[in-house]
Amino acid sequence: MSAEQAEILEGIRQKIRSLKVRLEEQHDENVRLKQQYEDLKKSVQQKQLMINELEQKNQKLSLVRGITTDGEESQEARIQINKIVREIDKCIALLNR
Repeated sequence: MSAEQAEILEGIRQKIRSLKVRLEEQHDENVRLKQQYEDLKKSVQQKQLMINELEQKNQKLSLVRGITTDGEESQEARIQINKIVREIDKCIALLNR
């Protein structure tokens, strides 16, 4: 093998080693990003649960406020109560089947 061929072969080996290192770095970064994605996904789920709970509390407060006051808010509260009663009736009907 000539010196030129040996030089070319060594250059190829260097590039292969360099590519292996980059591949390992990319793999490590991929694992890190997947973990970060899962953490963010859990965080979003927790925030969504919190939003749902706060919306329910807000509805309850609106309902109570509507019952305790007169006027338009009271009418809206009665409508909400009627909706809830209808839903309960539907659930009871389904349980009786």
